[in-house]
Amino acid sequence: MRKAKATDTLNNMVLDDRFLEEEIDRLLAWEIFTRQIRGEDQTEMSPLELCDRIGVHKLYINYILEDIKNRSYAK
Repeated sequence: MRKAKATDTLNNMVLDDRFLEEEIDRLLAWEIFTRQIRGEDQTEMSPLELCDRIGVHKLYINYILEDIKNRSYAK
């Protein structure tokens, strides 16, 4: 029974937009860290797969790249 409760809590957290907004950097860092530890850092990961792993919409990577581009042009 405890396992089901923990899973329900985790699902609720991951599906909560506010949680994702607050923790997205941590989720990205975790994915990078685990790929490094497993020796998969040199293998390609599609943007769609990354978005799926961290629980964001499929165009999130495009948003991040546009944000980086706009910040670099602002300087």
